[in-house]
Amino acid sequence: MEAKTLHSEYKRIVPGAKQAVLFVHGINATPRFFDEYIAALPEDISVNSVLLPGHGGDVRDFGRHSAKEWESHVRAALEALRATHERVCIMAHSLGTLLAIREAVRDDRRIAGMLLLCVPLRIWSRPTAWWGKLAKGLGGKASQEELRTCYGHEVDARLWRYIGWIPRYLELFMLSREARQVVQQVETPTVVFMAGRDEQVSLRSEKCMAANPAITRRRMDQSTHHLFTTEDKAAVTAALLDMCS
Repeated sequence: MEAKTLHSEYKRIVPGAKQAVLFVHGINATPRFFDEYIAALPEDISVNSVLLPGHGGDVRDFGRHSAKEWESHVRAALEALRATHERVCIMAHSLGTLLAIREAVRDDRRIAGMLLLCVPLRIWSRPTAWWGKLAKGLGGKASQEELRTCYGHEVDARLWRYIGWIPRYLELFMLSREARQVVQQVETPTVVFMAGRDEQVSLRSEKCMAANPAITRRRMDQSTHHLFTTEDKAAVTAALLDMCS
């Protein structure tokens, strides 16, 4: 049976555009996380907000697609934009930031700038963080914004189907460890926003980036991993527009 598609990639390629932004969402999340930021961009900038393999369908889809496929998908999208635009920037959240860091270290000449949100170089979780997200998806109370930005798959009450997620989350920790080891090699001008109330990413991640002069770090004191305050959204939007100016 074909999986129900909850979310899809958003692409706006502007003929003759010199600049493009690649958006990369987090694990089990969705391209819709970036809707407000994309809406703020000038219309003469091309956009590709990718849907990572295994996201946007049912629970089993996620377990069938590996980190290698996520990496390949991001790399192909970046190369496609780079082939037709003079300047390409990346905006990414959570897992997406780890994939962006890999690409910047691989060849920073392809990337003009990066805006990274909630970079999980050190992962931690409050006891209720992951279960709370699942419980909300299964019918608990969740805001419309949470449903729009946090859930990149069709939630399934048959909990045994989530067993296939275990390898994917182990790969997330692997990507986190690898990014810690290479983040000092990033030379691309980068702005990082970390959430002060992040329930999934430790603020110790900031220390891993502190010695890199190419990375500017900013703190969103009242924001969580997926939900940013109005003031913090405005600051992130301003940073995006500045990166694209």
